Amino acid sequence: MSNKGVSAPYSIRVIISKALYLCNLFLLIFFIFFPREVINSARDGLLLWFNNVLPALLPFIVVVNILVAIGFVRHVSAWASPFMKTVFKLPGAGGFALITGLVSGYPMGAKTIADLSRNGEITDKDAQRLMAFCNNAGPLFIIGVVGVGLLGDAAAGYALWAGHVMAAFVVGIYMRRYGEKNENNGMYVRHSNSGNINIGSVLGESVKNAMEALLLVGGLIIFFSVVTGAVTILLGSLNLRFMPEGLIAGALEVTGGVKLLADMAETPVSPLRMAGISGLIGFGGLSVHAQALHFTSGTRINARVYILHKAVGGVIAALITMLLWLAFQTYVSSTIMAY
Repeated sequence: MSNKGVSAPYSIRVIISKALYLCNLFLLIFFIFFPREVINSARDGLLLWFNNVLPALLPFIVVVNILVAIGFVRHVSAWASPFMKTVFKLPGAGGFALITGLVSGYPMGAKTIADLSRNGEITDKDAQRLMAFCNNAGPLFIIGVVGVGLLGDAAAGYALWAGHVMAAFVVGIYMRRYGEKNENNGMYVRHSNSGNINIGSVLGESVKNAMEALLLVGGLIIFFSVVTGAVTILLGSLNLRFMPEGLIAGALEVTGGVKLLADMAETPVSPLRMAGISGLIGFGGLSVHAQALHFTSGTRINARVYILHKAVGGVIAALITMLLWLAFQTYVSSTIMAY
């Protein structure tokens, strides 16, 4: 009797294990022979976390933790339910995750979804579907950091943000039918005891939880900054073109990859480079996914399904942004010609 069905998955696991061994061996060699680059990359990751991620996310995480603890999700569910059910076939509580993910940025969407799942506000199927389109980059990063800071063009930032949001909605609508045959649409809701809340305890736990989460995020950002530095040196030695180098680096850590593409951006920025930057932001990078999967550990969210749909979302965001930027440049050119 053939045992192919047993050996195939085992072979895949062996291949993945061997690849991980080789990657870690490469990193170890890089640490030994390029200590200056390791320190500089780690310092860049630390400064990125301390100057941008920590001040931007800490207030959001604390406030979101407090809102969840006092049962605010119930109120959001009430007014968001018609929209969420009509557009995404999801319960109203998913609206809280959608808003948090769009406003706060990575990885707040994933953390909020995980909290809702653990509290019984949403089902496993709902959590899986929400993860596909609610763990997004925030407008502060896209418009402020990328558009104004890196590209020097606020209009480019707004085009990137619009493409990012539209792509998220497209993926969310596409996921309407996910899991319909495997799970019912029932809700597992716990009743809030918001009438007996110790505000001091809630605030303290919220801050503690936020700091623990951000320390984890900081460690992952620093680690992936070093990995990106190693890969960048390797790609540089291979004399690859700048665009592939930025895309590969961004697939690991989104900020570094976006910075590489933005550093060589034309004036005005070409639609192709805008598509590349948008695709990286839409995908998020392995650093963001590692953060998201840490927060969702203990839930039944499938990592492969999540990452696959983030990749699809990145492609959709790239196409939408390229079309938006082409339309914008055409409009500007026609306006200038008219005068």
